[in-house]
Amino acid sequence: MKRLLSVLMMIALCISLLAAAGAEDAAPTAMTLVPVDAQDMRLGQCMIPQGYQLTAVPDFMMNERSVTDPMGLAVIAMSPDNRTVMSYEKSNTYVDILSSTLGGATYRTHEDGQYDFQTMTPMYRYMDPSTYALAYLGGIYPGVEMTYSGSVDLSEYQPALQSLARAKYDALKASEGMTAGLTVDGVAFTADMCGFTCMLNGEVYNVVVATVIDATQMTLSMNMITAMLQETEILWSPLYTYMLSCPASETERLLPAFEAFMKNTTVSDQFMRANEKLADQLRTIVVESRSSYISQTLGELLSGEDTYNDDRYTDYIFDQNDYTLSDGTRVKIPTSYEYVYEGDNNTVYFSSSAFQETGTRLTPNR
Repeated sequence: MKRLLSVLMMIALCISLLAAAGAEDAAPTAMTLVPVDAQDMRLGQCMIPQGYQLTAVPDFMMNERSVTDPMGLAVIAMSPDNRTVMSYEKSNTYVDILSSTLGGATYRTHEDGQYDFQTMTPMYRYMDPSTYALAYLGGIYPGVEMTYSGSVDLSEYQPALQSLARAKYDALKASEGMTAGLTVDGVAFTADMCGFTCMLNGEVYNVVVATVIDATQMTLSMNMITAMLQETEILWSPLYTYMLSCPASETERLLPAFEAFMKNTTVSDQFMRANEKLADQLRTIVVESRSSYISQTLGELLSGEDTYNDDRYTDYIFDQNDYTLSDGTRVKIPTSYEYVYEGDNNTVYFSSSAFQETGTRLTPNR
C-alpha cells in the first residue's frame, strides 16, 4: 500500500510537470539502474542519470526512530558538477499528542522534537504535505529562504487515496478489540508535490518535493483503578519523500530523468518486510539493548533474493510500461516515451521521439 501511494502521487506530479515543460526531447534521456547497498547489505535500487554519484544513508533505529518504523533510508544522487541533487527518503513515524489526562490532570505533554518513551516514537505536530515539504527543506538547506511557487493538482487521485484510507480504517477498526479502550477515530492519506525557488551559491534554483502523509488518529480510554486515563494522539508518517534540486535553467531538461528516478528508486520488498519484522521484535526487547540486537539480526532479516513486486498494481493505472533488461531486472518507463533502448551496464535510454539507436530496443512486458 505504501508503494502504491507514492507511485500514484509521483505519476500525477511528473505528468503535469512534463506537460508544462512542453517540448519533446531533443536527445534521449540516459539513466542507469544501480543497486542501493550499505553496510554490506542490499537495501533497494535506484535509477540515476549517467555520471551521477550515488550515496545511500541507512538509519537503523540509531536516531530515535519510532519502534513502529525502525528502518529508514536516504538515497542521494549528485550530478558531476555538484549542482543537481535527486533524493529519495523513506522517513520516520511521529506522534502528535493532542490530549492526555489521568483523573482529569495532565498526564503526558507534547514536546516537539522530544522522544516519547511511552509510544517509543519522536514527537512532532502533525503536518500536511506542503508544510512537511517546507520543514524537510529546512533540514537540508538550513537558513535558505524558500519561496513557494505552487503545487500540482492531485484532485484526480483523491478518490484513490480516500479508498486506501478507508481500507486501512476498516482494518484498524476490526482489530480495535485487541487493545482495551482503544478507538480509531480516523485515517487520512494526503499527497502533494510542492515547488519552491531559492538562491544557492548565487544561482536561482528550483526545488521540487513530492511526499505522501499517512495519518491515524486514535483515542484511548482506560480505567487505571484509581483514575481514568484518556488520551488522543495522531500517529503520522511521511511514507516517501522525493526531491529534485537544480539550477532553474536546467529544470526542464532534468524533468524526464527525475520522473524515471522516482519510478525506479525504492527500497526492496525484503527491506519493507524486514522493517515490519524488526518492529515486532523491538516491541519485545528493552530500549537500551536495541542497537546491539539490530546489528546481529539485520543480515538475517534482509537475507534472500531482492525483489520489487510487493503492492504493485497494473501498470496502465500509472501510465507507465514495465520493461525487462537483459539481466532480468525490471524497470518502469512512462508510456509517453515510445523509444526505449538498453545499453551497457544496465543503462536505459528513452525518448518521445526517434533518435540514433543505442543498444537493444526494448518492448513492454505484456
